[in-house]
Order: sequence, then C-alpha cells, then structure tokens
Amino acid sequence: MLTLAVNNWVSRGYLAAVVLTGGFALYEDVFVSHADASMAYVVPMLLTAPLNMLFTVALGWIPTDAPFYLGIAVGALVNAVILGGIVRAVSRRQGSSVRPATMA
Repeated sequence: MLTLAVNNWVSRGYLAAVVLTGGFALYEDVFVSHADASMAYVVPMLLTAPLNMLFTVALGWIPTDAPFYLGIAVGALVNAVILGGIVRAVSRRQGSSVRPATMA
C-alpha cells in the first residue's frame, strides 16, 4: 500500500502539497497569534477531504488540534494511495494498448 502512495510523481506531489500546507497551518497554530481567525487551516482540510472532516467531527470532543492533524495525516495517506492506484491503472491501460510492429 505504501508503494502506491509514494511510487509516482502525482502522489508525491500531492503529499508535498499537503506537507507544505499542513506545516504552514502548524506554524500559524504555534508561533502566530491573531486577533481574528486564520484561514491557514482551510487548504490542508480541503486537500485531505473527506477523511479529515470525518476525523474532525468524530473526534471533536478532544479539546486540542490533534484530531485535525491526525485527520490530515490519515486523509493524505489514503488519498495518496487512491491517486497511486489511479496512476497505476492508467499506466497499465496505456501500456496494453500498444500493438507490436508487424514484420513484413
């Protein structure tokens, strides 16, 4: 399963985007104090939807941001595996449509 998540450039690019946006949200959470709400949490939540939203709602009784970051990690891994499976299926389909050259 982990091979599907990191063995192609689409999944690696997706995981890199999630790490960057999640890291920025964590930086905002730890080091920056705002008088109003920050929109830094929106992008990683949308990137890892729908699993992140399920974690946030199901574990909302926990008074920390742990369900949010756990949801990001699990959602990113599941979505990367799905993307890897799609890339593998498409590459196999493209490879099987190539016909060998006939010798005349």
